[in-house]
Amino acid sequence: MKAIIFDLDNTLIDWRDDFVNVLKKILNEEGIRDKETIDNINNTLDDHKNKFDKLTKDNMLNFINQNCHLNLNMNFLNKLIEEQKSLFYIDNDVNETIKYLSKKYDLYVMTDWFTETQEGRLKNMGILKYFKKVYGADINYCKKCIKAFDVILKNYQSSECLFIGDNLEVDVKNPLKVGMNVIWKTNEECIEYKTIKNISDLKYIL
Repeated sequence: MKAIIFDLDNTLIDWRDDFVNVLKKILNEEGIRDKETIDNINNTLDDHKNKFDKLTKDNMLNFINQNCHLNLNMNFLNKLIEEQKSLFYIDNDVNETIKYLSKKYDLYVMTDWFTETQEGRLKNMGILKYFKKVYGADINYCKKCIKAFDVILKNYQSSECLFIGDNLEVDVKNPLKVGMNVIWKTNEECIEYKTIKNISDLKYIL
């Protein structure tokens, strides 16, 4: 095996409920304070990957405005993309595991969000330097699209690649369709796929 490709959210960075406070802060600055509207926007942000094959700021903003019956401008989205770089925390076990793996394999991140945000989060964690490339859905495709994996497969044989993520459909089943090896990060008991509960488990199996 030569390359390991990681999902980001709930794989390298477990999502925390308080992360939504960044969205609340920016919306408050836009004069939006009611909980129902904020929850609707948050759900719409999460649902974009089911709507689009590829992400752009324009289609993301239009999707929010249409779904939530708003008239937000690009300033809102630019602030969100910038301030989401703060959505991280230092996990020494994750950092040490990524450092360890980078000495043995080429490491990549593939994510369904904007590259700029995800690179910023990894940089703030102190681990961006260990990855050869971060592929967001704005420079690649969302992982529901099989062609999203072409950016990796142009440099490696599928049998040389390992994809690790938490989403059964896009991080496990789709990489398998192109011949990659997979590890599912989950707390579920599973005999069909190789699983881990924590990223630090990788040090003992790779």
